[in-house]
Amino acid sequence: MNLLPEISFLDLSFCFDSKKIISNFSEIVNRGEHVCLMGESGSGKSTLLNSVVGLSVPTSGKILLGDLEVNAANLRQIRTRVAWLPQHLALPYASVEEMLKAPYEWIVNRHLHFDRERCLHLFRQLGLESSLLEKNLSKISGGERQRVALVSALMLDRKVLLLDEPSSALDPSSRDKLIDLLRNLRDTTVLSITHDEAWARSMDRTIVLRKKL
Repeated sequence: MNLLPEISFLDLSFCFDSKKIISNFSEIVNRGEHVCLMGESGSGKSTLLNSVVGLSVPTSGKILLGDLEVNAANLRQIRTRVAWLPQHLALPYASVEEMLKAPYEWIVNRHLHFDRERCLHLFRQLGLESSLLEKNLSKISGGERQRVALVSALMLDRKVLLLDEPSSALDPSSRDKLIDLLRNLRDTTVLSITHDEAWARSMDRTIVLRKKL
C-alpha cells in the first residue's frame, strides 16, 4: 500500500433540510488502501461515498481525489479515475452483454474497448457462467446482477472503486470469491459501505460513522 493520499475528506459537514448528517468529518484513504464505512442507517455512509463523485455536496469542508478538489469544474476528470457502484442500479438494457458494452459509448470511455475474454475471465473469478452474457437482464438474480455490475466497473480500470453494499445480494461463497478478487487489486483504492462483518474483516480498516442526534 502506498502512503500517498487518494481520497481526502477535509473537515466535512453535510446538512439536509436543516438537519446535520455529518459534522466536521476528516479522514484520509491512502492509495491502494481498502477501507469500508459502517454505521447505522442515517449516519451518512452513502452521503460520504457519493460525495467523492460529486453526487452529494458538503455544506462545508472539501474532498480531494489525489490532488484534484471534487467540484463542478473537475467532475469529468474525477470520473475518469473512479468507478462508482451504487447498491440499487437502474439498468435500461435488454441483455447482460448490452449492459457491459454500454459504458464504452460514453465520451469519457471512448478510448477504451470492450474485451470479451477479460470479461469472461472476471466472470469465472466471480463464479458466473459465460452463458450469462446472452441472458436478459430481467431474467438474472440479484446476486448475478450485482456481480455483473462489478465486472463492468472493474473493466474500466479505474484507480478508485466506490462500492455501496457490494455483498448485500451475495451468498457467502459468492461474497468470498469477490473478496479474493479484490484482495489482488492492491494498486486500486477501494472505499465501500457494508453491514457485512465478513466483508469488513477483509478490508484494511473500517471507519464507523455515528448517527447525529
